[in-house]
Amino acid sequence: MTMWNLHHLARVAGEGLEARARALDAEQGVEGLDARDELELHPLLASAFEREGFGVHREVAYPTEPRRRAFRSERPRCDLVLTPEPGQRPCDPAHEDRLREDARGTLFAPAPRPAALVEPAACLWLEVKAVGQFACVLGVPGPNGAYASELTGALAGDLRKLAADSAIGPAGLLLVLFTADERTARHDVELAISRALSRGVRVGFPGTFAFPIADRMGNGRCTVALVPTWAGM
Repeated sequence: MTMWNLHHLARVAGEGLEARARALDAEQGVEGLDARDELELHPLLASAFEREGFGVHREVAYPTEPRRRAFRSERPRCDLVLTPEPGQRPCDPAHEDRLREDARGTLFAPAPRPAALVEPAACLWLEVKAVGQFACVLGVPGPNGAYASELTGALAGDLRKLAADSAIGPAGLLLVLFTADERTARHDVELAISRALSRGVRVGFPGTFAFPIADRMGNGRCTVALVPTWAGM
């Protein structure tokens, strides 16, 4: 991730979420940022990266074609993909291969690649995961009994998925972690990374950004950790 500054990106994402948390406080909302569904955080994160000048794309198909030829809608997708410049978008090698295959033996050649397309390896591929030490379960706020398994499982699982696609380069898990305090967040992120390493997952040191949130259900801190990995495993 030499061209992608992890700490800067974590700060950009965190400041975007912090602004939304402050807006909810100003509205005196019953629910805070930690009660939002994970998918509701995606547009907030995307907007934050766009304001910083990156190209941002959501739900992008992983570039490597599955063993079983699948329709585009069936291919696994990555939550967020950043390009170095706005107006760029990641090319889809599997789609281009299909166009060439379909054009083979016909009078038509596939159209040349638009200049705005960039190789998957030049983009930053991010899976997003939100985990809370305290959460709403069936509408009732309280301790999240699945907290540890959600945190360690998501970190190892998403990083392994990213690293398994040899067509992408820099990648990472953008973890949004809600905890009672900073000490808990720091300890739990380090523990989750340690367990991922013990499982053979390729993982690097994260960039982080944290800010306080109003305690509505037990969480008083939001930590954004961008945990890197590299493809080609």
